Amino acid sequence: MGKREKRREKQERGLLKQAQKHRLRAETEEGRKDTTPDYWLSEADRYEKQARERAEILRKLKGKSTKK
Repeated sequence: MGKREKRREKQERGLLKQAQKHRLRAETEEGRKDTTPDYWLSEADRYEKQARERAEILRKLKGKSTKK
């Protein structure tokens, strides 16, 4: 596995971890003017979307490395 693949896997794990933290905040915190539960959920969705994009790129990278 190359450096790019390792980096993408680490990015994906980190983004999913961030999304999990944001979902937990949406459930536990009351919220303020700019950090309402809806804000935390939208941020979690955004992180999950980025993680899916990273996973797709990783899948393509792994596909290229097996064709050699």
